Amino acid sequence: MDKKYEKQKKVPVQKIILKTLIAAGGLSLAVVAPNVLGALMKFDPAYVGRKDVQRRIKETLWRMERNGLVALPRSPHQRVTLLPKGKALVERLKTENYTIPKPLLWDGKWRVVMFDIPERRKRIRHQLRRLLERAGLIRLHDSVWVHPYPCDELVVLVKAHLKNIRGEMHYFVAELMASDRFLRDIFHLP
Repeated sequence: MDKKYEKQKKVPVQKIILKTLIAAGGLSLAVVAPNVLGALMKFDPAYVGRKDVQRRIKETLWRMERNGLVALPRSPHQRVTLLPKGKALVERLKTENYTIPKPLLWDGKWRVVMFDIPERRKRIRHQLRRLLERAGLIRLHDSVWVHPYPCDELVVLVKAHLKNIRGEMHYFVAELMASDRFLRDIFHLP
């Protein structure tokens, strides 16, 4: 095996299976395995040439069924279906990997996300900060984050993912922000 592939982070088989199922809306077991196999080879070259890949895919599917993420078919004509718990996990994966699209030109406005989550809900607050940071927002203060491009979709995804945020998260557009040179430098803006 090439040394350059040894240090790469392994792509979880479960994540690829979930993404394959959500993209296709449910597949037969005979179709899931080759699709997942192809995705594994594409995203993680360490799987190329391994003889145990099919077995790992099947074991992962059985484990996912035991954990209530998917329902495996009982006959050849049935499909692998994503259960509500699996759909919730897919939504979480979508939110964690979300990136804000960059338009061709910046409109000169700053998008500000603010939240006020009490200390007793520290875990939710920490999750929210991590999601905002992964999406590329910059922290101005513990609960004030900014980005130069529209974040409406991100805010909706975050609120859906962290269902119990309620009215504690606010999003607005600021047309003028004093001393924004450091932010312009971070985002490489004029």
